[in-house]
Amino acid sequence: MKELETFRSEPLLLEVGSEEIPARVLAAAEQSLGKRLEGVLQKLRLLPSEASSIKTFSTPRRLVAFVPEVLLRQPEKTEEIAGPPFKVAFDKDGRPTRAAESFAQKNGVTVESLVRIETPKGLYLGVRRLVRGRLARELLAEELPGVILGIGFPKSMYWTSKTGPRFIRPIRWLVALMGEGTRSRAIPFEIAGVEARNYTYGHRVAGAAKIRTHGFEEFSRKLRERQVEISPQCRRDRVKNDIEVLLEASSLRAVDDPALEDWVVNSTEWPRAIMGGFDQRFLNLPREILVTVMRDHQKYFAVEDVQGNLQPKFIAVMNVDSDPEGFIRQGHERVLTARFSDAEFFWQADQKRPLPDRMDILERVTYQAQLGSYADKIRRMEAITLEICAQLEGQGRLASGEKEQALRAVRLSKCDLTTQMVGEFPELQGVVGGLYARVQGEPQAVADAIYDHYKPQSVEDGCPRSVVGSIVSLADKLDSLVAGFAAGLDPTGSSDPFGLRRAGNGIVKIVMEHLKLNLLPLVAIVAEMDFGLPPAENLTSRLEEFLQDRTAYYLQSVAGLRYDTVRAMVSGAGTVPIPDLCELGKALERVHDTEDFQALAVAAKRTRNILEKSAKAEDFGELKGVDAALFRTQEERDLYNAYLGALNVVDSYEASSDYASALVKLAELRPFVDRFFDKVLVMDQDVSVRANRLRLLSELMAGAFSRFVDLSQIESTALTSVGVPTSGMENGKRMP
Repeated sequence: MKELETFRSEPLLLEVGSEEIPARVLAAAEQSLGKRLEGVLQKLRLLPSEASSIKTFSTPRRLVAFVPEVLLRQPEKTEEIAGPPFKVAFDKDGRPTRAAESFAQKNGVTVESLVRIETPKGLYLGVRRLVRGRLARELLAEELPGVILGIGFPKSMYWTSKTGPRFIRPIRWLVALMGEGTRSRAIPFEIAGVEARNYTYGHRVAGAAKIRTHGFEEFSRKLRERQVEISPQCRRDRVKNDIEVLLEASSLRAVDDPALEDWVVNSTEWPRAIMGGFDQRFLNLPREILVTVMRDHQKYFAVEDVQGNLQPKFIAVMNVDSDPEGFIRQGHERVLTARFSDAEFFWQADQKRPLPDRMDILERVTYQAQLGSYADKIRRMEAITLEICAQLEGQGRLASGEKEQALRAVRLSKCDLTTQMVGEFPELQGVVGGLYARVQGEPQAVADAIYDHYKPQSVEDGCPRSVVGSIVSLADKLDSLVAGFAAGLDPTGSSDPFGLRRAGNGIVKIVMEHLKLNLLPLVAIVAEMDFGLPPAENLTSRLEEFLQDRTAYYLQSVAGLRYDTVRAMVSGAGTVPIPDLCELGKALERVHDTEDFQALAVAAKRTRNILEKSAKAEDFGELKGVDAALFRTQEERDLYNAYLGALNVVDSYEASSDYASALVKLAELRPFVDRFFDKVLVMDQDVSVRANRLRLLSELMAGAFSRFVDLSQIESTALTSVGVPTSGMENGKRMP
């Protein structure tokens, strides 16, 4: 029977029932459960070699995993236990020593049954034994609590005692079954007093009765009968279909909103869409306000015509099967009317005090306890704006009047924080300022800059639509970043309460995609500003390191560059300004896999190892450059001359930002480098020759191997002759 169990498999069903899990973390929790369960099953050797993939599901009240095939018993395995070294286990006459006898006795075997085991450390004496696998139900009973409680959440809670288990919400029931139908058996374990059983629960409205189940198929069917759809994709399809049906008789459409769609899918177990309406007069309010109220506060889909004009309708998604009397729809309409009435009142009341008249209020609005008021922040932003404009003017890229428009936008950018509208709808800050500026007669460029100055709020978000808007946004984010670091609010691990990573991402994106500024000198200037704080230790270097990390993140996640390309760029970008890094990265990837460039990368690694690991400071001598008179071989002369010849050409390519041609030219050094390493002993016994060759490699490293990027960081698959020793050994023999 045990032999049969080794090869037999049964499906596994796992469900964690809890109080409602927040929609924003549900998908990640579902994915985490699947990955953790798969990892444990692989560790326990319970997955057949060609097992079907694990399927996961979720609703606000449950996380579900289904594994189609799990072995009933672990396969047998041969275990090796290493004992004493072989030379210690037997004497010179081949007789077992006390060490061998003790090891055999400890493991319950005879000395004759011990075996030789080859290890990286040499030959050892050991024992080899067959280990029979344990039953899957026993193993899973031990491991499943850890699988569940190990799911990562931004925040978790305890509900029994402070020392008890923690989870995103209290766990109310557990289902863990192996087998289907009459063969199904519950896996015995418990978490915080909740035992795993073979019953689940349906929709809250559909009743609280237990639903007994004997496997995944019955589990899914019975839950649908109790108004629970466990598949997020099926719920998504249902929401889309309901909206389509509601609007099919008209030429209207729901405003596309993937994030809201995700929210309603992850907030319902049985979604059903209904359509309601509101008074036509509210359409006099700006679209942004109406959509924000419907989307962010009520979780409704706004409705528009094919021209994109909002209509006095909305679509809400219920978590019940139907609304035959229309009571739910009427309730939604009443709530939305009240919210729109508030917004209408705030809009009218706020106009009585224009934005410029609100600037004095900002003196009393705290930005951050150590960094003063928002008025202080605006004064710093003005100084930063002047520096940005000076750089753009120097490049001839600032049109007439744009500096004045940027300064005006900066002064008004935070005034909407004092309005009733932003007080009620804080997610509209910036947008409200732009809308108010527009109706209060500010220039269009100023209004648009205020409207856009919080952009981009993520690497996926777009930059401000104008140069003026990008200047204001960059000034705002630079102040937030540098002031935050000056106040000691640097991000640590996953903690970033001041949002400095978001600010850093926005800075890099604006500089990369829009303003094309040389960022690091600008950061150094801002770091010298007076923030009313004691001098911060290593402020500029900390900021540069942080922005280097954010630049790498942008290049990999947005520009889509290879990991080693990005690593090479941020490790040794030399004089390449940040705005040119994308072009440099694309150029690098075009030549990345060519034979010459791959070989050059190997040479760069070799060179760096020699300079950093083989050579000592005194080996470089006291001279400061390469002395051609000290060359002893033709190979080192050829390499040096080829390098000097390439420099002038590479300089001209760099001046025109033609990085692809520059990298191709550097790759042409490959045969000279190969011959150098094949024929020349760098660490020569002659002190002056050795120092001169090390200085040659140092110059080559600086002027070629890390001229634009650190080529030693490039992953190489090239097989080249660059690999001979440099410290006096060749082919295993001491060189003369």
